[in-house]
Amino acid sequence: IMRKIIVSCLLLTFLFTNFSFSQEKIDEQTIAKIKAEGFQNSQIMDTLGYLVDVFGPRLTNSPNIHAAQEWTVGKMTSWGLKNAKSEPWGTFGNGWEVETYSFEMTAPTYDRIIAMPFAWSNSTNGEITGEPVFVSISSEKDFDKYRGKLNGKIVFSGTVTVEDPDSRFKPFSKRTSDEKLKGMSQAIDPKNGGEFGGSVDYAEEEVEWLESLSRASAVNKFFVDEGIAALVRPSRFGNGVVLAQGYYEFDPAKNAPGFVISREQYARIQRLNERKIPVKLRLGLKTKTYDDKTGKNVVAEIPGSDPKLKDEVVLLGGHFDSWHAGTGAADNAAGCVVMMEALRILQATGLKPRRTIRIALWSGEEQDYYGSLNYVKNHYGDPWTGKRKPDADKLVAYYNLDNGSGKIRGIYLQGNEAVRPIFESYLKPFNYLGAETISALNTGGTDHMVFDAIGVPGFQFIQDPLDYDSRVHHSNLDVFEAVQENDLKINAVIVAVFAYQTAMRDEKIPRKPTKQ
Repeated sequence: IMRKIIVSCLLLTFLFTNFSFSQEKIDEQTIAKIKAEGFQNSQIMDTLGYLVDVFGPRLTNSPNIHAAQEWTVGKMTSWGLKNAKSEPWGTFGNGWEVETYSFEMTAPTYDRIIAMPFAWSNSTNGEITGEPVFVSISSEKDFDKYRGKLNGKIVFSGTVTVEDPDSRFKPFSKRTSDEKLKGMSQAIDPKNGGEFGGSVDYAEEEVEWLESLSRASAVNKFFVDEGIAALVRPSRFGNGVVLAQGYYEFDPAKNAPGFVISREQYARIQRLNERKIPVKLRLGLKTKTYDDKTGKNVVAEIPGSDPKLKDEVVLLGGHFDSWHAGTGAADNAAGCVVMMEALRILQATGLKPRRTIRIALWSGEEQDYYGSLNYVKNHYGDPWTGKRKPDADKLVAYYNLDNGSGKIRGIYLQGNEAVRPIFESYLKPFNYLGAETISALNTGGTDHMVFDAIGVPGFQFIQDPLDYDSRVHHSNLDVFEAVQENDLKINAVIVAVFAYQTAMRDEKIPRKPTKQ
């Protein structure tokens, strides 16, 4: 009896193993070639360094991003990628850049303030001087307290609270712990969100965003209507790190001159004000606006080789635009150069994917997915309704990278459990590098959401957070030194394998049910 049980078990094991691995044809020799090219002949840091150091921050529709986009088109063409171009997606808003600015405290002592203007700020009326006026406005119900009292004032909006002393003992940068990864892999409810939170539904996420934007716009309009001289807010980060974003009204004439300043200096001025000790400020801001309102993405591809499948597309992407405090290295030049390097690797190794592998580098993500949203609308369908155009059936999958420069540790399923065994096989060659987590949790806040909304399998990889959300994200520390070279090399190789394996499958990646 025991022998029969053992034989039966062995037979079942063989059948199960054969069934499991017959689903995905994993070519180990090809993966070895991809690893060799990506790990031994990488160009990723040279690409990243040129992009961020030469062109600097890439604010949507600024001269910087236009120059960087044209260089990127040329770079990918030089690698042999086909159909590389800047593709217009629609109308955005004015281009904007800073020409010069200064911010100083002149009394009770001199202090040069660490500051960064809000993007799309209007210029000040020359150099302005004055004392700070502190306000606390969170919604329209607070307007009456300050109406008629702010004309010509330098307005400090918000209050800095005393920092928890224990927070100074916490490391800025970290890898994702094995315990956390295990918890993510065992999660069963996608709505709980991933490392940076998230939503399963694009429309749900967008409604929340538009509501918060409406509240912020009403407050900013109040300041403009009251005729303030300048608006000042504290940085969310401490230790002299300035996190600066911008207005979401892209006509500077409708915005007050605005600054974010270091948290510690803001707090000092706040304490001096509470002690009734006069503070004197001197500041100025000169900005420039550009009339070209055409938004563009950068696209290129490796054409498919199979006559029956070459019209189907595996799409890689990340947002190319950045905010302006740093040079946008981690957010998101890192993600973009990983995707570029993945295609360079495939091109350099001479592999011939059956389906077309395309890259798309978006603009306008920081303002609300403008580049990817309009690309989807122009080619594939409407994310609000889920209604698809015919070409949506030819888009096999979209892979996104946009959570800093940390190493890929796995991938979020975005509620699509049918792909779990597929992704397990894609990650298996990288388990030894710590990339093995398949999570039912979701991450939102980036471009994969608009693809998922029309039923195209859209995914964001799980990445080590490093110091992305503690001091780099949208800050003056988002520069070349913020990225990890080996992490980027590993990421490019993993993405290349995901893209190649997806392009070689007999069947498309499974899809979730849609609204349509």
